[in-house]
Amino acid sequence: MLDVFRSSLAAATIALALASLAQPVVRAEAAQTSPAADKAANTPMRNQRYCEVLPITLLGGPTASVYNTVGHGDCPEKLWKALTPSDVRRKFQVLTVEMNGPRYFVMDRILPSGATKDGEAVELGGMTFVKRAEVKLSLEQIRNSKPYTPVTIDRSTVYRFDAGKPTFQLKAPDGSIYVMQSYARIIDPKLSYKELPALGSRLKLPAGWTYSEQVPAKTLMLVAKDKATVVQDDLKNTYQKLTPTN
Repeated sequence: MLDVFRSSLAAATIALALASLAQPVVRAEAAQTSPAADKAANTPMRNQRYCEVLPITLLGGPTASVYNTVGHGDCPEKLWKALTPSDVRRKFQVLTVEMNGPRYFVMDRILPSGATKDGEAVELGGMTFVKRAEVKLSLEQIRNSKPYTPVTIDRSTVYRFDAGKPTFQLKAPDGSIYVMQSYARIIDPKLSYKELPALGSRLKLPAGWTYSEQVPAKTLMLVAKDKATVVQDDLKNTYQKLTPTN
């Protein structure tokens, strides 16, 4: 059964990658914005590098704890390459982990959303990772393994894209717009920000899907309140659905 679950983890990556920017785990007594969230709101994020590790527990249903390097350095390539899944499994005493990165933000700011609490910090391979969320893996997330397959996850976030700066968008056959929140160097280890405007020519877009660069005349606020619908392309770049409230 463990082997079957491991083979299904790739299918859940779409949701896990997007849960990465969820607010840190909230406790009932924590009714204030965390210092980390305040710092993020005032820190330029566009093209900033980060990495994640996601230890998975099976007891009580598969659950991923999301730890990333945001606010604690840029996940140096040498250190990230040296960090192995075995290292992470031993640290967290779990049987399964997902290594998610490196990734680069495409939004300009991440704004505080609701009451938050700083998560646990751990040292791995000379890098500091902070716990950002816990994600229950549903059957939908495990089954929907294909790129360009929307998945709804639990998340509350506000991403700001400044006026006059490019956004990179997917348009689905039903007219839904998905805005890129991060690009990945997982499939293509050399993918760079400057390649994003013309990325559509490289993507294996399904029939009816389009990719484009759009420059907003006004600041774009991409808001997820409790739920977010997300999608990944075939290079594991991550997008969030633009809703009428955005």
